[in-house]
Amino acid sequence: MGIRRAWWAAWRRWWALLLAGAALLVLSARVSAGLSVTHLFPAHSPAALAHVLADFSKQPHVTSWSVEEDRSNYTTWSYSVSFSCGARCSGRALVRAHDAPRAAGPRHGHAARAHSVTVTLHACTSLPLLAWPQLCEEVESHAVVTPVEGAEGAGGAEGARLAVEWRARCLAPRWLSGACARDLLLRRGALLDSLRHAPLAV
Repeated sequence: MGIRRAWWAAWRRWWALLLAGAALLVLSARVSAGLSVTHLFPAHSPAALAHVLADFSKQPHVTSWSVEEDRSNYTTWSYSVSFSCGARCSGRALVRAHDAPRAAGPRHGHAARAHSVTVTLHACTSLPLLAWPQLCEEVESHAVVTPVEGAEGAGGAEGARLAVEWRARCLAPRWLSGACARDLLLRRGALLDSLRHAPLAV
């Protein structure tokens, strides 16, 4: 009888550990989500918007960050950062900005025909008292800014058209609860608000 009780207790412990492991795997599973927006800024130059898009400090949820590496050439600039995003939350990000030259020749900055900015974030949160698993999510935004033909805003700005697409890999519980979709909407609102308050030209 004592052997049977010991065996039964050991079996229940292993079963509990198995269930706990399965629950942690479910918690760390990720689901894809996306959002896109297009918007006209008739008073802003494309270069002014691209300048804000490439500014990592405009990202929501980031409490502190530092540049780890940056590279640039005549038309492309990229930099990687490490950042904190709350209690037990940290991550890394890569910002890539590219100026598409006009047909007339290699131009950059305000003279570029179009600007594209991609921001890729990978953030992980650790569980209290547990080293595993790390609960990680990814968000990538790809923005393209082009001039509006025939438009001219303040200071000679020609007006800009913005198209942004967000792609996220969210934790399954956050996706099911709608928190992932709300986060993407928050990012869209924060970005548009920053751009509306951007200088009209650079």
